[in-house]
Amino acid sequence: MTVDLSRLDVPLPVVEADACFLAAAARATDPKDQLVYQLDAWLVRHPEACATDADYPGWAEYIAAREADNRRAREASHG
Repeated sequence: MTVDLSRLDVPLPVVEADACFLAAAARATDPKDQLVYQLDAWLVRHPEACATDADYPGWAEYIAAREADNRRAREASHG
């Protein structure tokens, strides 16, 4: 029986990020921090669980407009 091992390959950036998050979780002393790092590692392995711009049409433009408004207001108050 021949097994196609390429199906089991994980891209190196995913492995590196996973190792980084799991190492951080192991060093964390607060259980909440451990949980957050473990969740980060899970999300790296399951990108389909993450929202994208396509999930929220217009959201990126809305945020960009709010940031521009905020920047203009800060500049006006310092100018």
